Amino acid sequence: MEKQDDIQNFVRRSFGTSLTPWTQDQTNAQDARPAYIVTGASFTEYDRDLHGEFTTHSFSRYAPYGSKYLMNNTSAIAECLLDQGERVILHVKNKDLAAEIFKHVDPSKLYLIEGDLGQPKVVEDIYQGLGHFAAEAPVKNIGLALYQSFAQQGGMPFKTIDQESVETVEGAANKRLRFVYNMAAMTYDMLLNRNVDDLRIVSLSALASSRATYGLLADAADKYMNELAWRTFYLEARAHTGKDISYFQVNPGITTACEVYKLPEVKDLVIREARADGFPFSKKIEEGKAELPQISADHVAWVSKKLLTAKVGDDLNKDMPPYIRQLLSAGYSMDELTKKFNAAVQSDGKSLSINLHNELPEHIFAPAQTLGALPDRVEKNMYRRVTLTPPGQKF
Repeated sequence: MEKQDDIQNFVRRSFGTSLTPWTQDQTNAQDARPAYIVTGASFTEYDRDLHGEFTTHSFSRYAPYGSKYLMNNTSAIAECLLDQGERVILHVKNKDLAAEIFKHVDPSKLYLIEGDLGQPKVVEDIYQGLGHFAAEAPVKNIGLALYQSFAQQGGMPFKTIDQESVETVEGAANKRLRFVYNMAAMTYDMLLNRNVDDLRIVSLSALASSRATYGLLADAADKYMNELAWRTFYLEARAHTGKDISYFQVNPGITTACEVYKLPEVKDLVIREARADGFPFSKKIEEGKAELPQISADHVAWVSKKLLTAKVGDDLNKDMPPYIRQLLSAGYSMDELTKKFNAAVQSDGKSLSINLHNELPEHIFAPAQTLGALPDRVEKNMYRRVTLTPPGQKF
């Protein structure tokens, strides 16, 4: 009880007394239906000259006829959930544009919000949306697909430490923490005060979340802080609330969502990064005769929707398309991966060493992940990492 009082104080410190009441009819709890909260979604009007022609582009299926909008990972997740008939609160970069794209969607299925993800106001807006849904059917289970764009502003997106300011690195980690703390306070309130029994989180990050790498100090500080904070919440919240909480950290490689990886200076840095890390791209890519490896936001959305919506006991790998399975193998064939794992772990009976001869990137040994597949089945209170690596890139 004392610990729950501490959590209630944390919620009050986060939101004061202004948190919008969210009530639901508990007498009809047997009719409860899940709701999904998706953040950081964006839609970008497609310009072929600017964005290029890639098979990995993801275009909105809801955009008005004759218009083409590129999706990022979470806008693609939202569309997958809507396709399935789920109820979605969608946090977007441009609410007016999203309203135009989704103008034919039933209002009982979609509630749009915008604003700073690190501030209390966005939780007020989320709760308005949950109250809107709860008026139709109670919300006992909630799924969150959480993304916040990298905090760096302006200039070249990725810089080496001699070019990057400490303020940018510090700001990236700080902005991420404010986002996580805001969402953590909200989810504590949901579990303790709003009759939510089951919470499932899919957090979108990147391969940089588990590694130090050339030119990505600010980005990695942002991504690593995200996973560290959410994993801490996962451990603490289950113990403090007694409720079911599952957390999935989804780390995709380069995703085709904008023009940034067409910029010559960015392509050059990414190629130098791979070479410096010891796992260079192919000669064709290095010579500019082939594009950088990229994956589609639709691929990320397929995996994320599966993790969010599969029922306990479901086989997560059932009906998995072959191209998705390929993304899960860290850029290696399974035979190659097995041989490299065996070669990377060495023991003389007195000591144990890993990756002495650069057989694999050191971060591939991160815990709580499966390579070549998703976890076998959905269980209650899971914590798992999922990496998605495009062909041609080594995780």
